[in-house]
Amino acid sequence: MLKLFFIFKLFYLISCSSDIILEPIKSGAIPVSFIFLPGAELPPERYVPLLKKVQLVSSYSLWIAIPSFPDNFPIVQLRPKVIDEILEKLYKSGMSMNATIFLGGHSLGGIASQALAIKYKNKIFGQILTGAFLERKYELANTIYPVSTLILSGELDSLARVTRIIESFHFYSTYPHFTLIIPGMNHMNTASGNPSSHIIKNDIKSEINETIAHQQLSIRISDYINMRLNNQTMTPMLEDNLKQTRLFSQPYFDALNLEGFYHFIPPCYNQTNDNCQIGSKWSAYGQKIMSGLNDSIHLNISDKFHIVYKLPEQFPHLDNNCSSIENSSNCTLNIHTVTQNVYDLTDEFDTGETHTSAAEMRVKMISRQVLLKAVDGKEHDFNQTDNQSLCGLINQHALDWALEHAGNKTKERYEKIGKKMIIGDDIGPLNAGPLWIWTPLRYDLGKDSQGKSFVTVRSPTLRFPSNYSISAVAGFHYCKLLSPGRALEWISIDSLKP
Repeated sequence: MLKLFFIFKLFYLISCSSDIILEPIKSGAIPVSFIFLPGAELPPERYVPLLKKVQLVSSYSLWIAIPSFPDNFPIVQLRPKVIDEILEKLYKSGMSMNATIFLGGHSLGGIASQALAIKYKNKIFGQILTGAFLERKYELANTIYPVSTLILSGELDSLARVTRIIESFHFYSTYPHFTLIIPGMNHMNTASGNPSSHIIKNDIKSEINETIAHQQLSIRISDYINMRLNNQTMTPMLEDNLKQTRLFSQPYFDALNLEGFYHFIPPCYNQTNDNCQIGSKWSAYGQKIMSGLNDSIHLNISDKFHIVYKLPEQFPHLDNNCSSIENSSNCTLNIHTVTQNVYDLTDEFDTGETHTSAAEMRVKMISRQVLLKAVDGKEHDFNQTDNQSLCGLINQHALDWALEHAGNKTKERYEKIGKKMIIGDDIGPLNAGPLWIWTPLRYDLGKDSQGKSFVTVRSPTLRFPSNYSISAVAGFHYCKLLSPGRALEWISIDSLKP
């Protein structure tokens, strides 16, 4: 233990000696300090070019401090007194004790910054995060995050992926917190020099060079600092940037609202109130496609969120039968479906690296066979109506929706360099509940004859004819659906990753 103590102490001392202090390049009446925490595996000097640019753009006497951490790993526990130590260095270097202090960080440094900003909330006047976001635990808290925060991220950032930033925009787009997306920028664009191995493996290639990226970042950082120091709640630049970010984000908002995105509004599994959502609009649309009925037939489809393996089990059901009504053209079929959205296992860690949209939608629907008979009263051959890839048909609609609603630049990029998504045949039928539940929606990577990569999406299905011997499940057709949000996220991010 004693040896470990001395080893840690050695690393700690080396870390402290590697801190970077940049004295102001401009004189001014108001001294300002910006403490910026580096990202993982990126030493402090990688941020000097950006932060010198911020000093140049700013109209204030701006002191910059870039702390270092043991092994370039910015975790608060490795240097719990980092703010006190950095402020002491700044004061000894000549900074006024009355200086206004801003805090921020890149990537993992942005995560560390959030905890430190809360701890020192009486000293920190504003926070600036790049390639990072306010964690979900603050969204769920009963109190507003106490330090005004500007979140800056790139359209092509796949470590703090843009879909996670869009989720952040949903919660933080008005004073005192703001989220902005910079077109063409990736994760590494905040720093300089060679990226870490982790960034190389995961980041999307930037469409702007370092000089432009630093210019875009610095003018937004300077504008935010200026806004805070002048006690404003908005600036013309910030307002314009927010409008552009909202315009860019709208297709994702629409897709996630169709999915019934759990991180916008939690699902009503066992309760119904204003703070939860009852079901998925996309599942209702999927049931319409499953029915095979045209628009002349009136369908009233409602969906309910439920964990499919929990008791009491919820089943899809049909309330009425139009074939027994004399004027069936005026009849409306009332159909109820059941959905559970499933998110990636690593999503709960909220790192921003995994896809935020549902990995799959487990949806219990009524078979086409049953619905056709409910309309015309005739017997239909199950092998003709349902013995085909109807789940894949619905998933093709999700992919088509994403391609139709993707922004022009996003779609153009995908068509040019993205790994294409293809909808394959359904898997099964897996006519045993647990087997269907635990067989995931498949994303199979492959290569075509020209060596280009693509992914094939295949849905496990469970389906039973209306005359099945176990009446409790007769006439059901279950699917693992591709969310339109997941399809759009693939087009925008995953198809472009290394």
